Order: sequence, then C-alpha cells, then structure tokens
Amino acid sequence: MSEEQSKSEVYGDPTEATHQEEDDADALLASLEEEDDSCYRSRRLQELRSASEAAKAPRTLTATSKAFITLKSDDEALSFTTQHERAVVHFFHPEFARCSAMDVHCEKIAETHAQQQEADVSFARIDVKNAPFVVEKLGVRILPCVIGFVKGVVKGKVTGFEGLCWDGKEESFAVTRALEDTLINWTVLKKRYILGHLDDDDSDHDNAREAFHEGRRGIRDRKKTAANDDDDEWD
Repeated sequence: MSEEQSKSEVYGDPTEATHQEEDDADALLASLEEEDDSCYRSRRLQELRSASEAAKAPRTLTATSKAFITLKSDDEALSFTTQHERAVVHFFHPEFARCSAMDVHCEKIAETHAQQQEADVSFARIDVKNAPFVVEKLGVRILPCVIGFVKGVVKGKVTGFEGLCWDGKEESFAVTRALEDTLINWTVLKKRYILGHLDDDDSDHDNAREAFHEGRRGIRDRKKTAANDDDDEWD
C-alpha cells in the first residue's frame, strides 16, 4: 500500500466530498455567464473560484481541534513544554503515512482528556523540519515520535509504534489505549479516560504482544523487531 493510500485511509479521500460542490459550482458559473450585470457577475465568479480552490485543498495534519495544537518553531516547542505542567508532543513529517496514523491516536487522547477538568495536560504536534534545534536536542531520529514532558523534563519517548503495536494494526483503537497507558506510566497523564471493552481485535492484539515478547526472549541479540522495521528515518 502506498503512502498516499495510507493517508487516504486515515483521513478519507479529500476529493470525494467535493465532487458535488464542484458540480454545483460549474452550474452556477454557467448561469452567471448569462447575467447582464457585469460587476455582479465578475464578483460572484471570483467568489466561486476562491471557494472552489479552498474545497480542493488537501487535508493536512494541521487541520485539527484546539485540544491538539500545531507548533511552528523551536521557540514555540520550548515554550510549550516548559509552560505547561504536563505536555505531550508528536514529532511528525507531513509526508509519512505512519505519522498520520499516530496523529489520530494523539488527537483522540487529547480530545478525550480535554473534556475532563482534572486532566491537566496539553497536547501538540510539530513538523520536524520546523524545529531542528529541539529535534537534535531530544535525539529524534525515527518517526513518528511521541515525547511526554512533566515540568519541562522528558519522562518518556515512543519511537515509531514500539511498545504500542505488535500485530501491524497501527490504526486500531487498541493502539490508542496502549498509548494512553504509556503516558500514564510516564505520569504525564493522571488517569485513564479512553474506555473500551475487550473484543476480538483486542484479543488478537494481546496474543500478538505475547508472541512478540516470546520472540524477544528467544532472540536476544536482535537489534530491531519486525514491528519497527518500517519506521521512517527522516534525516
């Protein structure tokens, strides 16, 4: 599966939702050609062209809720991690499909915890290209990378999907819960709010995790596990 296909699965195909809008715009454009008022016609044509261009614009990782903000520089990243008591930052690359998958998990946790008054934690993302100093300082080499902070101090780091996914189902809800559990273990999150019952997918996930650890015990000198072979090196 290509990266573009992976992105479409996470966010949906941005062109499908705009087909009807484009058809409506074409019809309006045709009718406006027959208008006698040239000033009105010119103005409406420009408005429609602008609306059409906006509708065709691709969705990006920055188009998300206020609970999960986008940082744009080293200074913003440093301020965010030091000014908030507890903070989580997703370091991503906009062209990596696996970063899109991780983004969905982070956003789900961010939105859920933002609804709880006692959940004193802030979530953000930053494109690695926009924060070279912070990326170098924190040793971010493999993406996606999620780092948790408490009072500006790093409490833990998730590289790729290590420790979160053992069966290749990186977009499953089980991964969201695993990431939340990891953040709790780091003391970045105080309480679990992502709820869900055990189902077949969860059982498969647990079985895959057990097999993974069994393999680690059997091959102790292996440097990388199969679950991480496809992690993206960005630099």
